[in-house]
Amino acid sequence: MSVYHTEDTGECRKYNFRRIHTTTIRFQVRAAHDVAICLSPDDEEDPEDLYEIFIGCWEGGESGIRRKTQDICRIETPDILSDEEFRSFWIKIQHGIIKVGRSGQKHPFMSYSDPEALLHVTWYGYSTGWGAEGEWIFPDDDDTSSSSSSAMSSSDSEAEDINNLEDRPIQYKRPARWVPAKGGYFPHRPVSGGEGPDGEVYVGMAHHEGGYILGMVVPDHGCCYIPFGGDAIPKDEYFVLSNPESVTLSWEPGSKGKVPPGALQGGISEDGERLFIGRVSVDGVVSVGKVHPSHETCYVPYGGSEHSHKDYEVLCVQNVPCKV
Repeated sequence: MSVYHTEDTGECRKYNFRRIHTTTIRFQVRAAHDVAICLSPDDEEDPEDLYEIFIGCWEGGESGIRRKTQDICRIETPDILSDEEFRSFWIKIQHGIIKVGRSGQKHPFMSYSDPEALLHVTWYGYSTGWGAEGEWIFPDDDDTSSSSSSAMSSSDSEAEDINNLEDRPIQYKRPARWVPAKGGYFPHRPVSGGEGPDGEVYVGMAHHEGGYILGMVVPDHGCCYIPFGGDAIPKDEYFVLSNPESVTLSWEPGSKGKVPPGALQGGISEDGERLFIGRVSVDGVVSVGKVHPSHETCYVPYGGSEHSHKDYEVLCVQNVPCKV
């Protein structure tokens, strides 16, 4: 993955622009202080027509959001940046609100709702200033050649990248396919698991301890959580289930390790047992995980732990033979 360098621009910001491809912008940055991201309708710097997000500014101890040259949010954030290691952040633009957070933390440390209605932004820029240089990594690098501004854009052909893996997980001939991903990236038509505690979650799977373990991808966290050994384990590299042909998938009831007809095999345990894609409701929200037939239960990640449930729902394909 490419590393981009920014010079010290002093008090006059000079942004390097990138196209926005998702509702969540993710980046890693290594800088002593004074990191800035702008959100703009185009790839030009017009202070009257953009939002500016400052991280580790004002002598390195504060962060803030600026609109029309006015600071509308400013908080203390000591030691939020480092010139010795990369720090990861996300910016989410959704439902008229801008949220800024640290990777791995579901709650933002800054947010702003524009009373004048949020600008329709399609570009973001990055910069350093006031005596600081920076190095940047952007997980959306693979998308920069695409002209799409979809909230979940990708080329369907990227699913074929899985064929290049030496150690390949189970693959469906149709109707679904596992697409390799990382850092919150999504393929074309990802399969939703339902509404999680921080919004919609998606069916995911990750390689772990010699198996392919089912779990859920949480967009805001940029990772896939899998249930294993009593823990909810975050995986930065994972697979997302996609439904490129838009066949009918449904969640059907199951219990005690049993699965209904048409159940999609979703992975392989560390002992070589077939697993199926299951979900349960925990505290009123959905969590997606693995139905383990020999254990007669469905394991899901929730709240940092692995939870087991005898009753659950299983992802099934309707009216299409399911072969692997």
